[in-house]
Amino acid sequence: MTLEELNNARPEYKGLLCLNQKQTAELIGVSSSTLDNWRKESLGPQYKKIDSGKKGRVLYPKTAIIEWLSSTIKTA
Repeated sequence: MTLEELNNARPEYKGLLCLNQKQTAELIGVSSSTLDNWRKESLGPQYKKIDSGKKGRVLYPKTAIIEWLSSTIKTA
C-alpha cells in the first residue's frame, strides 16, 4: 500500500499526517485493544506518544502504518 492508495481508500484521512488508535485499528483490521496490546509488546506500526502517562495521546504516522503493512504482507 502506498500513501496515495491509503488516501484514496480513506478520503477522510487525506489531510492527516497521523491517525489515532481507533482510526489505525480500523484501517488495519484489528480492534483498538489489539493495537494497544501490540504497542505494549513492541509489535505493530511505530507510533508517537504525545504527553506522558495514561492521558497521553498515541498517534500513528501514516507512513509508519504503510511501512508496517508492507513488511507484514511480505512476511505473511
